[in-house]
Amino acid sequence: MLRIVLVARAVCAVSIVLATCGRAEAQGFDLTFFVGRAYPIYDERLTLRPSTPTVPGVDISVVGSPLIEADGGPVFGGAFAYEFGILGIEGRLDATEVGLAFTGARYNLRGLEPPFEGLTASVTFADGKFDADSIPLVSINARIRTPGTVSLIASGGLSYLNDITVTGSVPVRVQIPGIDLPSGFGPTLTLRAVPDQSKHRWGVNGGAGLRVGGRVALMGEVRAFYFSEYELRFGAGNGAEILAELLEGLAPVRFHPIFVNAQVGVTFKF
Repeated sequence: MLRIVLVARAVCAVSIVLATCGRAEAQGFDLTFFVGRAYPIYDERLTLRPSTPTVPGVDISVVGSPLIEADGGPVFGGAFAYEFGILGIEGRLDATEVGLAFTGARYNLRGLEPPFEGLTASVTFADGKFDADSIPLVSINARIRTPGTVSLIASGGLSYLNDITVTGSVPVRVQIPGIDLPSGFGPTLTLRAVPDQSKHRWGVNGGAGLRVGGRVALMGEVRAFYFSEYELRFGAGNGAEILAELLEGLAPVRFHPIFVNAQVGVTFKF
């Protein structure tokens, strides 16, 4: 019983402090614009190693280590918030760009059963880079900010991730001994997100920073976003049948969209 009374007193004390701060700090809106950069600091989650594909009747060996590594890009966006005292509600948009650097490898194929028995071939993927279109992250957050012209600010809440669109391609060289491939034959390796992954679109975000100024203030913050994993699949461009069969047996790449952004901006209070 004594513990309950102590907890109740503590809650009352915090409520009084918040109410006092609320009266001391005027209510109002603020609008923030910011730019920055995304840093993929969780390397073990952003490094993706595709598995060796399987094709019935074909023995496949790999020379090299095919690897995809996420690389951060520029960030820009804005936030709109309503404050009542030191507390606030915030809506924000963080547009993040991410690149996927691909380290190639060579796949040697040897047919063991009809119709590929006796056939040998090699498929070489060059090094290259896939780029993801700017990814808009929409968030609704609870926020707290200390009063004063120099203030600490922190917020966090739910975020929504739109579809991930990956562009770009990697050149592929196909060699089949005894067979002359047609001129202009130039297959490419593509990468795309598996559609209909709506259950993976909701995630969380949290960040903290410093604001300096009054009606117009400068701000700097670090913010992290976390979403459930997406599946990315390789595809073949320019209609290469042997490449398509090779990629069909390749397991999907599992990509965790984890974004850690460092950004600076300016805030206008109304």
